[in-house]
Amino acid sequence: MKFKRFLSVAGSALLLMAVAANGTPAGASKLQELEKKKEEIQSEKASIHTEMEEANQKINEIKSRQAEVTDDLQSLDQSIQATEAKIKQQEGKIAEKKSEIEKLKKEIAELEKRIEKRDRLLKERARTVQATGGTISYLEVLLGSKSFTDFIDRLSAVSTILEADKSIIEEQKRDNEALKKNKKKVENELAQVEKLKKELEAQKASLASQRAKKERLLAELEKKKVTLEGFYVDLKEKQQILAEQEVAIKKAMEAEKKRLEELNRQQQGRGNGVNVSNPPSRVGNSGFIWPANGTLTSGFEPRWGSFHYGIDIANGKGTPVYAAADGEVFSVVAACPDASKNRKCGGGYGNRVFITHVIDGQVHTTIYAHLNSVLVSNGQYVKQGQQIGTIGNTGDSYGYHLHFEVHPGGYNGHSSARNPLDFLP
Repeated sequence: MKFKRFLSVAGSALLLMAVAANGTPAGASKLQELEKKKEEIQSEKASIHTEMEEANQKINEIKSRQAEVTDDLQSLDQSIQATEAKIKQQEGKIAEKKSEIEKLKKEIAELEKRIEKRDRLLKERARTVQATGGTISYLEVLLGSKSFTDFIDRLSAVSTILEADKSIIEEQKRDNEALKKNKKKVENELAQVEKLKKELEAQKASLASQRAKKERLLAELEKKKVTLEGFYVDLKEKQQILAEQEVAIKKAMEAEKKRLEELNRQQQGRGNGVNVSNPPSRVGNSGFIWPANGTLTSGFEPRWGSFHYGIDIANGKGTPVYAAADGEVFSVVAACPDASKNRKCGGGYGNRVFITHVIDGQVHTTIYAHLNSVLVSNGQYVKQGQQIGTIGNTGDSYGYHLHFEVHPGGYNGHSSARNPLDFLP
């Protein structure tokens, strides 16, 4: 979006007051020129209004997108919190499984002791059987009975021993199988829990990455919104300046109409002849005088990595500042604190005065910036050489001086500025 130039320069030729063949003063051309400039201002106001609506629409779109991203961030935060809770839950299960494993280790240790004890018993039994000839030893035990009752007792004892051996072997087998089964079960459960924990941690990392992207997007949207809001404020200020210049043009048109009516009245009173005097002599080729006394410290030139769109006249605080020509005050800022180095106050101009001049049908705007005090107000008509303020050090200023700009055709930001020295004697 570009802010178009809202006032054109019709030319700098001097419009002399004369009498046309039909008796109409040539000053009517001046009135037509003012009417043309008024229409240009109105057209540009409509264009700026459209740009402001577009900027406002984009600002609202960004705000809506910001609200969506903020909702997404809240949703992600909830997901991250839920995932963290699940991770903690899995960590608790891991701790439980590890505790079970530790308990199982102790049980395994006890079981291994029992198995080892049974192994020793069975080995001892085997050595005994081997040394005595196996089942024959049992037969000898039975045959060595002294009575039938003794035989029964011995038979019962042998059966008990054989049954005990069989029970030990079976128990040994069961314990070994239980040991292997329990170890495998707990290890599998631990592996599953640890796997789920890793998956949850990966999920959390993914959510955190998404959140970081949303944060960056939100920051980018905020940056765009701030830029658009600044552009909107700039458009609004220029719209206000246009409106104020339109008022000044209308007043100039009314004054010109009155002048023409007076000339017509004089013509009718004198007949067909009209005495035309030369325009009043002015200081400077374009009708401007120096706005203040002092030392010229900066010109219309590059400075400090940018461009300086005016001239600086340095002098002490409170030095009078004068209107460079007759004109209408249309924009005033008078609330900036002195020596505050406020780059925003008055748009960097600090306390300042904008004046619209209509000189021989050509519109000019002059700017007087960094003032310490302002002695005029919006809508006030000032005469050339009238004091409008005093030199100061307000806004984006370093040291007491007057910053003076000239804008042929009217103010249109820096693009319409011209070298003031071309207009001053």
